[in-house]
Amino acid sequence: MRILSFLALAVLLQAPAAHAQVRGDAAVIVELMQDFGLPATLETDTEGDPMIDSRIDGTHFSVYFYQCDPICASVQLSAGFDLARPLPLERVNEWNRDRRFGKVFVDSSGDPFIEMDIGLADDGVGRKNFDDALETWRVLLSEFRDFIDW
Repeated sequence: MRILSFLALAVLLQAPAAHAQVRGDAAVIVELMQDFGLPATLETDTEGDPMIDSRIDGTHFSVYFYQCDPICASVQLSAGFDLARPLPLERVNEWNRDRRFGKVFVDSSGDPFIEMDIGLADDGVGRKNFDDALETWRVLLSEFRDFIDW
């Protein structure tokens, strides 16, 4: 009976962690990304804010943190592509018009970037929703690589 009670208590103690809210703690987000199966290395950007370096299917991307005091209110996933020829603005507009997630822009050289924001302010988001956002990002990167013939 004691073993059963101990197991029940252990399950109850672990249950909140499985449903815990994801907030803008960079070290925790690194762990969550790694649990999701992504390589993730914590770094610092030029502003001194946390930044994560990662890859999906061979495509490098960064996770930038915003409004950090000390927990960050949001993150932005961003990937850039160095193309031989500039991506025409008509194609950028096509992507942005036809898709709900993943905004695209081009830099001064015409190289495209795709970005997706995840809001984590106040109570954060649930773990399942965070994993869903990472899956959405994985799909977006795949679709965007196809879109630009990468």
